[in-house]
Parts: sequence; structure tokens; C-alpha cells
Amino acid sequence: MYEGTAPASPGATLAILCLIATVGLAGSFLYLPALPMMAESFDASEPAAQATLTAFLVGSCLGFALYGRAADRFGHRLAFAVAGAVFVAASVAAAMSADITQLVAARLVQGAGSVAGIVTARATIRTTMPPGRAMQSMALLTAVVSLSPAASPLIGAAVLQVTDWRATFLVAAGLGLAGILGALRVLPRHVPVLPQDRPHRAEATILRSPQFRAALMIGIASNAAFVVMMAATPFVFVETFGYSPAAYAALIAVILTVFAAIALVSGRLAARFGAARPIGWGIVPVLAGAALLVAGSLGTPSPTLIAPGLLLLIGCMGLMVPNAHILMLEPFPAFAGTAAGLAMLITTAGGALAITLYSLLAAGSVAGFGLFTACCGGATLIGWAALQGTERTFP
Repeated sequence: MYEGTAPASPGATLAILCLIATVGLAGSFLYLPALPMMAESFDASEPAAQATLTAFLVGSCLGFALYGRAADRFGHRLAFAVAGAVFVAASVAAAMSADITQLVAARLVQGAGSVAGIVTARATIRTTMPPGRAMQSMALLTAVVSLSPAASPLIGAAVLQVTDWRATFLVAAGLGLAGILGALRVLPRHVPVLPQDRPHRAEATILRSPQFRAALMIGIASNAAFVVMMAATPFVFVETFGYSPAAYAALIAVILTVFAAIALVSGRLAARFGAARPIGWGIVPVLAGAALLVAGSLGTPSPTLIAPGLLLLIGCMGLMVPNAHILMLEPFPAFAGTAAGLAMLITTAGGALAITLYSLLAAGSVAGFGLFTACCGGATLIGWAALQGTERTFP
């Protein structure tokens, strides 16, 4: 049984779930336009500055490893409040960092606290809504969440017009506090009671599902392409191509807005044709975007090819990401929090590994960025091919 502090209509509940899901991401990407400025203030290298994003992702992995199971046991309301408090405290610590090492440590803790909203939202959608509505709601959630990192760099660039990069983390702390207050007002105290036969090794049960593993491959590849784009493009476009922080932020906003719009459409398509089919429809444009990235990165780098390549590759992943998450969670309604947490743990770990490999192998090279991101996008084909051999409950 759900026990909440106030009744809410389905629409209001979904709106609140979208709100709390965006807090961690919004607070996390506010500082992206300031990455070059931050590196200069600490006299840090590009890989050292990118380590602040890697640390955030590693911290997110730790959070995902703990949060899903804790929320299934203690309820999302309490778990979200605790995780939100961790996020707020770490954001303040990041703003007060005296050197790059302290900032990396603060970002690690900030990442651990940032995960609660997205897990809460996805698990609640999966456990409280019928399949058709769940598909559309998951697509809307994905669209709104994708707009969060789109809007965040724009807000961060505006903050930089009047102050320095430290203020972006104080804004993040304010957003985290607002999220906690909203969650305490409307989130249920408890998730539905789990059956007594819930596996003690639920994660092993989840990982044995061919459907989960195939959809997970798509999630890993998509997230890897996304985080490498977010980590590398401030240097590619601002330092190499001479974009202003505001112009760079506007480009990222356009790319992620296209992703969000396509994700919204994909929800309607999934409700009609099933969650798997739109994933296949996204393969060709994603591969076309990968080809443009490679063409624009080799030889004389060309932003006129790289920008449209990113738009196609990342934007058309809007057909894939929400439906991949639906397929990952669909077989496990009894422990959706654990499944959502495990899915986000593994996809986030994939993103952290991707940034680490990029920093070691390709940082500072536009050609390396183009090839690396194109390979991440192309890897979605592997997951889609694996998905064809699975049996799915959704039509």
C-alpha cells in the first residue's frame, strides 16, 4: 500500500516525479561551460578537469548500488531525503574547494547523492502504472530528464556572466534543497510491499534475464556517447573552435532538446508498436550521425559536420533510451527499485569507464573525440541485435 502525505492526481504525481528526477542532473551539469575556466583557476590539465565528471559518475555508481535496494526496503520518501541531503552538502563542499583534488572528492560524494530522483521516478512509474501508460510516462520522464542537462549549461553560462564557477555549485545546492522539500511533501512513505519470496540475490536474478542484458547494452552505449560528449565538447567547441560559453551551451541545449522531443514521440510509438520496435528505427540515424562525426573529425576538424553529427547521434537516441529502460524494468515489477538501481549502476559505470578511456587515449584530440563517440553510438547496434532474440512481455 502507498501511504503519502497528500493525495495527488496522476498528472500531478508524474509532474513531481519529473521534477525530482531532474534535480541531480541539473545540479551536476551547471558547471560544464566553466570547465575550461575551472581548469585554468586550478592550473589543471584537461584530463584533470574531466576527472571531476568521472568522479561524479563513480559516485553515482556507488549511489545506485545502494539506493535501489534501500528504497525497496525503507521507502523512496526517506531514501530520497537522505540522498538529497548528501547531494546538497557535497555541492556546498564543491563550491568551497581549494584545489582540484578537493573538487574531485566533493564531486564523488555529490554523485552518490544525485541518483535518488531518477531511480525513484522510474521505479514508481513501473510499479504504479499499466504498461501502455508506463511507456508514455517513461518517455515523458526521459524527455524531461534530458532537458535538464540541456538547460543546465545555459543556466551555468548565465551564472558565469556575473560571477565565477563556484556559484554554479551553490545553485546546485539550492536545487537539491528544493527537491527534498518537494519530495517530502508528496512522495509516498512506502513503495508497494514486496512479496516474501523476493530473491535475496535479486541482482543475480535480474542479470540472468536476456531481455535485461540486451536492453542494458543499448543503455550502456547510449550513456557512454552522452557522457563523452558532455565531458569533451567544452574543450572541442570552446577551446578548439572558439565558441563562447553561451554559444556552446546553446548548441548542447539544441542537441538535448531534439533528444527530448524524439523521446516524447517514442513513447507514443512504443504504446502502439511495442517498446522494442522504435529502438530499431533509431539505429540508422544514429549510425548516420556517427559517420558525420568521423568525417568531421578527421583531417581538418569541421564543426559544420561535427555538430550535425552529434545532433543525429545523440538526438535519435531518444528513440532508444526510454524504451530500453522500459524493457530493462518490465520483467521485475516486484523489485523495480532494485532493477532500476542496477540498470543505472551499470550504465553509469559504463559512462565512467568511457570517460576514463577517452581521457587516457583521446583527450585533446578532435579526431579522437569524433572516433570515440562514433564507436559508442555504433555499439547500440550490438544491443539491438541481441534484443531480437529475446522474448518480451510488452507487445
